Amino acid sequence: MNKSESITELAKALSNFQGKMIAVKKDATNPFYKSKYATLDTIWETIRKPLSDNGLSVTQTMGILQGSPPMALLETTLYHTSGEWISGAQLVNPIKDDPQSLGSAISYARRYSLSAI
Repeated sequence: MNKSESITELAKALSNFQGKMIAVKKDATNPFYKSKYATLDTIWETIRKPLSDNGLSVTQTMGILQGSPPMALLETTLYHTSGEWISGAQLVNPIKDDPQSLGSAISYARRYSLSAI
Protein backbone atom coordinates (compact mmCIF):
# COMPACT_ATOMS: atom_id res chain seq x y z
CA MET A 1 0.00 0.00 0.00
CA ASN A 2 1.13 3.53 -0.76
CA LYS A 3 -0.33 6.67 0.79
CA SER A 4 -0.03 10.39 1.00
CA GLU A 5 2.03 11.87 3.82
CA SER A 6 -1.12 12.36 5.89
CA ILE A 7 -4.40 10.44 5.67
CA THR A 8 -6.21 12.11 8.60
CA GLU A 9 -9.06 13.60 6.55
CA LEU A 10 -9.29 10.56 4.31
CA ALA A 11 -9.60 8.30 7.38
CA LYS A 12 -12.47 10.42 8.76
CA ALA A 13 -14.27 10.36 5.42
CA LEU A 14 -13.69 6.62 5.04
CA SER A 15 -15.13 6.03 8.51
CA ASN A 16 -18.27 7.98 7.55
CA PHE A 17 -18.46 6.14 4.22
CA GLN A 18 -18.27 2.74 5.91
CA GLY A 19 -20.99 3.75 8.38
CA LYS A 20 -23.35 4.48 5.50
CA MET A 21 -22.48 1.53 3.26
CA ILE A 22 -24.93 -1.25 2.63
CA ALA A 23 -23.94 -4.77 1.64
CA VAL A 24 -23.25 -5.15 -2.06
CA LYS A 25 -25.78 -7.53 -3.58
CA LYS A 26 -24.45 -10.68 -5.19
CA ASP A 27 -26.23 -10.35 -8.52
CA ALA A 28 -24.45 -12.90 -10.72
CA THR A 29 -23.77 -16.63 -10.63
CA ASN A 30 -20.56 -18.42 -11.53
CA PRO A 31 -21.80 -21.56 -13.31
CA PHE A 32 -18.47 -23.38 -12.87
CA TYR A 33 -18.38 -23.04 -9.08
CA LYS A 34 -22.15 -22.57 -8.63
CA SER A 35 -21.45 -19.53 -6.46
CA LYS A 36 -22.91 -16.02 -6.44
CA TYR A 37 -20.85 -12.85 -6.72
CA ALA A 38 -21.28 -9.10 -7.17
CA THR A 39 -20.47 -7.74 -10.62
CA LEU A 40 -18.19 -4.74 -11.08
CA ASP A 41 -21.20 -2.67 -12.22
CA THR A 42 -23.14 -3.55 -9.07
CA ILE A 43 -20.21 -2.69 -6.83
CA TRP A 44 -19.89 0.71 -8.53
CA GLU A 45 -23.66 1.34 -8.34
CA THR A 46 -23.60 0.55 -4.61
CA ILE A 47 -20.57 2.66 -3.65
CA ARG A 48 -20.70 5.64 -6.04
CA LYS A 49 -23.05 7.89 -4.02
CA PRO A 50 -21.65 7.09 -0.54
CA LEU A 51 -18.14 7.74 -1.87
CA SER A 52 -19.15 11.06 -3.41
CA ASP A 53 -21.17 12.10 -0.34
CA ASN A 54 -17.98 11.77 1.72
CA GLY A 55 -15.61 13.52 -0.66
CA LEU A 56 -14.08 10.25 -1.85
CA SER A 57 -13.31 8.99 -5.34
CA VAL A 58 -11.53 6.01 -6.86
CA THR A 59 -9.37 5.55 -9.92
CA GLN A 60 -8.08 2.32 -11.38
CA THR A 61 -5.13 2.61 -13.75
CA MET A 62 -3.00 0.09 -15.59
CA GLY A 63 0.76 -0.03 -15.65
CA ILE A 64 3.56 -2.42 -16.49
CA LEU A 65 5.84 -4.08 -13.95
CA GLN A 66 9.16 -4.41 -15.73
CA GLY A 67 10.75 -7.84 -15.59
CA SER A 68 11.06 -10.97 -17.61
CA PRO A 69 8.39 -11.20 -18.76
CA PRO A 70 6.84 -7.79 -18.04
CA MET A 71 3.51 -8.06 -16.20
CA ALA A 72 0.38 -5.92 -16.22
CA LEU A 73 -0.30 -4.12 -12.96
CA LEU A 74 -3.60 -2.58 -11.80
CA GLU A 75 -3.32 0.30 -9.34
CA THR A 76 -6.44 1.29 -7.39
CA THR A 77 -6.31 4.67 -5.66
CA LEU A 78 -8.79 6.09 -3.15
CA TYR A 79 -8.71 9.91 -3.09
CA HIS A 80 -10.19 12.45 -0.69
CA THR A 81 -11.05 16.04 -1.60
CA SER A 82 -8.31 17.15 0.82
CA GLY A 83 -5.74 15.70 -1.59
CA GLU A 84 -4.98 12.73 0.66
CA TRP A 85 -4.93 9.27 -0.91
CA ILE A 86 -4.13 5.60 -0.44
CA SER A 87 -3.44 3.07 -3.18
CA GLY A 88 -2.74 -0.58 -3.71
CA ALA A 89 -1.49 -2.54 -6.70
CA GLN A 90 -2.40 -5.98 -7.98
CA LEU A 91 -0.65 -8.06 -10.63
CA VAL A 92 -2.89 -8.97 -13.54
CA ASN A 93 -2.07 -12.48 -14.64
CA PRO A 94 -4.15 -13.69 -17.62
CA ILE A 95 -4.39 -17.43 -18.23
CA LYS A 96 -3.58 -17.11 -21.94
CA ASP A 97 -1.58 -14.57 -23.90
CA ASP A 98 -4.44 -13.00 -25.86
CA PRO A 99 -6.50 -9.79 -25.54
CA GLN A 100 -9.65 -11.54 -24.26
CA SER A 101 -7.77 -13.27 -21.43
CA LEU A 102 -6.08 -9.99 -20.50
CA GLY A 103 -9.44 -8.18 -20.52
CA SER A 104 -10.99 -10.85 -18.31
CA ALA A 105 -8.07 -10.73 -15.87
CA ILE A 106 -8.30 -6.93 -15.72
CA SER A 107 -12.04 -7.12 -14.98
CA TYR A 108 -11.46 -9.59 -12.15
CA ALA A 109 -8.61 -7.48 -10.76
CA ARG A 110 -10.74 -4.31 -10.91
CA ARG A 111 -13.60 -5.99 -9.03
CA TYR A 112 -11.38 -7.49 -6.31
CA SER A 113 -9.20 -4.38 -5.92
CA LEU A 114 -12.20 -2.05 -5.74
CA SER A 115 -13.75 -4.24 -3.05
CA ALA A 116 -10.49 -4.42 -1.15
CA ILE A 117 -9.79 -0.70 -1.05
